Amino acid sequence: MNRQEVRGKAKSRRGRVNEARGVLMENRKLERHGAQQRAEGTLETFVGEIRRRIGESIERLGVSIKA
Repeated sequence: MNRQEVRGKAKSRRGRVNEARGVLMENRKLERHGAQQRAEGTLETFVGEIRRRIGESIERLGVSIKA
């Protein structure tokens, strides 16, 4: 897991907390902000995962070329 994936997961969790706080406090602005944070975090995690998988593929390709 790379740093981008970790940051994305953390942002997603913060978003869930903010969204729940918004619901409990009946604060639509906080709820929307939390939903937005959650979506951004999910996207960042996804992009980080893709970057990691591409890096691993390139690494495997290099090893197979070397052999």
